[in-house]
Amino acid sequence: MPANEDGVTRRGALALAGAGALTAAGTPAALAASTTLRGREAPKVADPGIWHGDLWYPYVANGTVFTRSVAAMPLATNSAAMAARMPNLTQNSYGVVTSLNTTSYNIPTYVVDSTIAGCPFTTMTASNASAGSTLAAHVNGRIPLPPYATPAGGGDSSMAVYDRGTGIMREYFLCRKQSDGTWTAATGGYYVAAPRFTNLPTANYPMELTEGSSAVVAMLNPLMQVGISEARNGVIGHALDFTITNARSGVVSWPAKQSDGTDSNVDTPAEGQWFRFPPTLNLDTLGLRPFTLLLARAAQKYGGMAGDKNLFCHAFNVEHPATEIQRTGSNPWATDILAKYGSLDVNDFPWAHTQWAPVGWGKPA
Repeated sequence: MPANEDGVTRRGALALAGAGALTAAGTPAALAASTTLRGREAPKVADPGIWHGDLWYPYVANGTVFTRSVAAMPLATNSAAMAARMPNLTQNSYGVVTSLNTTSYNIPTYVVDSTIAGCPFTTMTASNASAGSTLAAHVNGRIPLPPYATPAGGGDSSMAVYDRGTGIMREYFLCRKQSDGTWTAATGGYYVAAPRFTNLPTANYPMELTEGSSAVVAMLNPLMQVGISEARNGVIGHALDFTITNARSGVVSWPAKQSDGTDSNVDTPAEGQWFRFPPTLNLDTLGLRPFTLLLARAAQKYGGMAGDKNLFCHAFNVEHPATEIQRTGSNPWATDILAKYGSLDVNDFPWAHTQWAPVGWGKPA
């Protein structure tokens, strides 16, 4: 399956941008005028069938593995060794251990309703879906997609679209828009739920795709990204997804369905393997930057996992701003959210304090 291995040079440029460019874009004082966007209601939508919906507030995956408590999480016998290894896994000469994916290498997620008259459609062809297969029936052919949809920047070029009308979430990797307006992708995956994901806790507790994949683990990774509304409200209500520099080879840790790790060291975490911060650790004493502290608090309550590898640094994913830019004309990660936190540099994420669960922790019998 595809991995985020588009080359160290491009990945390095992105990581440095994620860690430094947004930090340098302005100060809270300089961006004070932009803070009025915080908490603002979405205006009425003129485009038929396009929902500028918020999947993160309230969080649509409540009751799934993404919101289970990690307070009583058991620890792997080599948990301490794994925590010590995490800062040393990075493969770059820039000193970037941890970065934040805001507009590149994350997964833009568009919300539509195909049952509304006038909903825009396009044609998609994912190469991994064989003609006549169930996968092709769900990810290929005529699909609803806003005309402003664009994949994330960087080599991954991923995106997802959630159809509220049919309950289908479609995810794609290496998307390319053709000159005639149709789309192609290297891979596609899907999950079918009741409208608005209302039955996720019972129908799909592990949050796995039915078939196919976008991120390597073949899960509903877009719902582990930090939502724009969550950042504005200062509370993340779910586990965290990050791309790891490299992952343990030959090991798939539930709820992941697949892995592309190539590191044979037994102290390297596997994709899907859960981590947390100790419940007794006072995160306020670590001197973390405000946005890093926001991430750490979520990890202490809900944990997190690696959903893919990138061969450069560890990188947390947040909601892509494409829809927000469409409706407001502003990228909140570079304006009001940056003003709220002062910096989006998360290179101080305290991996050395993490604790790691045994492989497959919590998998149902």
